[in-house]
This record gives sequence, C-alpha cells and structure tokens, in this order.
Amino acid sequence: MSNVFKDLKYVEVSFKCTLCGLCCVNTRMELLPEDIERIEQLGYSLNYFAEFDEEYGVWRLKNINGHCVFFDEASKKCRIYENRPVGCRLYPLNYDDDYGVVVDKYCPQWGTVPVSEVKRLRPIVELFVRRIRETDEYVRVKRAGIRIHLRIH
Repeated sequence: MSNVFKDLKYVEVSFKCTLCGLCCVNTRMELLPEDIERIEQLGYSLNYFAEFDEEYGVWRLKNINGHCVFFDEASKKCRIYENRPVGCRLYPLNYDDDYGVVVDKYCPQWGTVPVSEVKRLRPIVELFVRRIRETDEYVRVKRAGIRIHLRIH
C-alpha cells in the first residue's frame, strides 16, 4: 500500500454516481500533500484553491459562492476532475470518530455503494485520515523553499 495515493484510480469508490454535484456544495474536503502538488502542477496557486482550517489543523478546498472552487455550476462538473483530490475520489466514504468508515447518506446514491467497496477502501480512508495532518508540514516546508520528496507511509 506504499504507493496508494499515486494510483488515483485505485482509491475511487465504485458506485452509481449521478453527477448531481451535491458533494461539491459547501464541501470541507481535506487535502493531502499529493493533492496540493498535483493541483499546483495544473497552474493553480495554493491560495486560489485551498485554505488552512485552524480549528482542525488541516488544509481544505476553498468554497466560493457555497461550492468547491473547482465546481462549475452550469455543467455541475469538476473543472479538474481527472486531477481531483483523493478525498473527492473516496466520497461518499467518510470517516466518523465513533463508527469508523461510513457511507455519507447526504449523497443521494449512498445506497449504491457495495459493502465490498467499503471493505476494500476502509484501510485507504483510515490512511487518508492519518495523512491529512501531514499536509500543513508539507506546505510550511514548501513555503520555506526547501525541496522535498513526498513519502507515502
């Protein structure tokens, strides 16, 4: 599992998504260092698409007008879909402190997520939750001008 966040297709939940866009509304999606690196390589600056959440100590996608900065209201599609963050790929799986990995019932298609997908992706979601705390260190080091190579645990 050492390269899991580099193989983006592997971390995607297989379910019957209708592309309704609800998951992009008022999102509080956390970002991994790999997400920031990938999105910056598209030409977007960190300040454009992300903000630091002081309360939880994590970097998140910005919301503009009540939706993700990359959500196109007209088409209801993500402008960076092929390069979207890992957390977006894992949705509608969420992590609940009391119950562990759960399917978010806010998603209209939550019932189409097979139990086998929850089981397959449980360790990935748990790793994601542990790794989001590393993003702030990555950003601070990057802003200090120190070149680093991402290490996957």
